[in-house]
Amino acid sequence: MMIEGMNMNNTKNAYFLIIAAVITWSLSGILVKSVEAGPLWISLIRSLGGGIFLLPYVFKERIYPAKYVLSGSIFMAIFILSLTITTRISSAAMAISMQYTAPMYVIAYSFYTNKKIEISKLIVFILIFIGILLNTFTTLENSNILAIVSGIITGLSFVFYSYSLQKVSHGNLLGIVSLINIGSAIIYAILLIFNHSAPPTSLKEIGIITISGIFISGISYALYGAGLRKVPMEKALILCLAEPILNPIWVYLGKGEIPHTYTIIGLFFILIGAIIDRLFNKNKN
Repeated sequence: MMIEGMNMNNTKNAYFLIIAAVITWSLSGILVKSVEAGPLWISLIRSLGGGIFLLPYVFKERIYPAKYVLSGSIFMAIFILSLTITTRISSAAMAISMQYTAPMYVIAYSFYTNKKIEISKLIVFILIFIGILLNTFTTLENSNILAIVSGIITGLSFVFYSYSLQKVSHGNLLGIVSLINIGSAIIYAILLIFNHSAPPTSLKEIGIITISGIFISGISYALYGAGLRKVPMEKALILCLAEPILNPIWVYLGKGEIPHTYTIIGLFFILIGAIIDRLFNKNKN
């Protein structure tokens, strides 16, 4: 691949790869808004495209334990599907902001198990919770309860997917992502047997979703993985926070969708909470 030939001794190149990955991820909202296919079909074709593109990395080294690849596939399937549903039935800004509520659930679980909480974590929890409440006001105003439910599922499933990914202790990272994508695609294919989700309306639409899947679920991870060779993780994670800002911008430019004021304010609170959480984690490390 071209990125393997880039000079990774140049830190600027590494930052460029991270930024390119984030920009690519941010295109998911405009993808969902641009096609007529149902969420299940979008998720299936997108995951399959990314999984097949990264398939060569599966054979670089043995990947295990398999049970966490399986759980990663299940939670990735839930995450992508719920994110797609939320984007389809609400605004792209609301959908992508709910993905970044993940730290709140981790903090809540930590408090449940340890019966204590640090002030910094409490601040993060409150900020993200306010963001969720503001998003809830938007959906209640539009009588769209399903949007907030699918949004919460998006954040929760992302936590469990991330946990599963961390537990796959052996194997090439891109190979692991490939198997998880393919596993998710199989789950979607099984669900389609029991759910008559609207299929793509044309070969052009299939092409759009497939190419988007290759870029969003495939090439982007290759770019991100290559960039992480030189860019510290905490700095990469801060750069990733550009995704929920860029996502609704592309949808606005492409489809003219303007998020509700409450959604924009809620996104701001969630982003601030996520930034503070990552800065405190950086200081701990």
